[in-house]
Amino acid sequence: MIGLYPLLMISILIFFIPIQSFLLEGIRIGNVKPDLGLILAYGIGFTWGGGRGLFFGLVFGGLQDFFSLGRLGLHCALKGLVGFGTGLLEVVVVHFPLQTHFFFMFIISMLHDILGEFFLHGMEYNFVSELFYLVGRSLYNAALTIVLLMILSKQATSKSSWMESILR
Repeated sequence: MIGLYPLLMISILIFFIPIQSFLLEGIRIGNVKPDLGLILAYGIGFTWGGGRGLFFGLVFGGLQDFFSLGRLGLHCALKGLVGFGTGLLEVVVVHFPLQTHFFFMFIISMLHDILGEFFLHGMEYNFVSELFYLVGRSLYNAALTIVLLMILSKQATSKSSWMESILR
């Protein structure tokens, strides 16, 4: 019998592109669509460690690169870095409140999008004209990350702190 973890990961991989491409189109706020790959890379890296965060960040980013018109490898590298980096932070921020994770994800999302746009457009990138979109997307990503962490903590049966209950 297949365990819960492999079944969950296979389901995420199968439904990732349809959810990112179609479902999230319907929940745009102010023309801002969240980045599910970034949110999942953060969540997996933080809850299951840097190795799995790196792997799934590379997979999610690779899928986004394959199905988008951008440079091949850019999303893959950035999301892999996010998954691995949050896996390294796991020990440091395990007892931080959800507000701290909101702040971390906001900053990570801003850096992710700024670096992505810089690598796509180089010095021609007009940061000021895109600031509203970048801030909106970062807020949206951070809010959905908190929802994901809250759902994961509700699924755990342990009576320990909210975050300890979802860690390995």
